[in-house]
Amino acid sequence: MKVRIQGNSIRFRLKEPEVHRFSQTGFVEESMNLGAGTALRFRLEAAGNGSVELQHRANAVTILVPQTLATDWTGTDRVGFDAAIDLGDGARLNVLVEKDWACLDGSEEENIGSYPNPMTQC
Repeated sequence: MKVRIQGNSIRFRLKEPEVHRFSQTGFVEESMNLGAGTALRFRLEAAGNGSVELQHRANAVTILVPQTLATDWTGTDRVGFDAAIDLGDGARLNVLVEKDWACLDGSEEENIGSYPNPMTQC
């Protein structure tokens, strides 16, 4: 899973095996070792039927996705979904979750597990 953060926006891009794992297990997670037994974790989790929500605890950021949305996204050719999460005090977090397409100018190794890029087809 690729994670991109800019300002109050976060984007998760999942390769095909990760989307499959998410559909089977209800979650996918990426972590970054910060040394001394500490890691920063990003998690996408299917939970509930309300709206997209944010949880943040002990070096972990979790985006909770309603089960119906998770099922629709993983079971169709839908590329992604977005949400604006109200953080209170007029602040919000913009979330974008997408299936990761192969880069047209990237290496084959970089593209392993990526969805075929539609720009390569006529």
